[in-house]
Amino acid sequence: MVSIDSLAEQHIQRYESRLQHLDELIEKARSGVEGHPEHAQHAKALADILARRDELQVRVDDLKLNKPAGLSEELQEDGPIMGIVDAIAGELEALLEKLGA
Repeated sequence: MVSIDSLAEQHIQRYESRLQHLDELIEKARSGVEGHPEHAQHAKALADILARRDELQVRVDDLKLNKPAGLSEELQEDGPIMGIVDAIAGELEALLEKLGA
């Protein structure tokens, strides 16, 4: 039987992997924003995304510190953190498309 600590660790690793993917998309977006004719608009969108990504990191860090107690709602399939990750990834992909990156 899988322990709750083991399950919590699996979820945390999954979240961290998704955060790393977001970071890769963010770097692509940063490169595309530089020198773009609509720099100000896209830089603002990227700043908003970065703020949300940072808030997400705080939640994941909190889960690391408070596992397994902090993981109860996250144990649901595609819990709140994954929904936020997916939303941010969608915004980043839309931004990258606008940037032509």
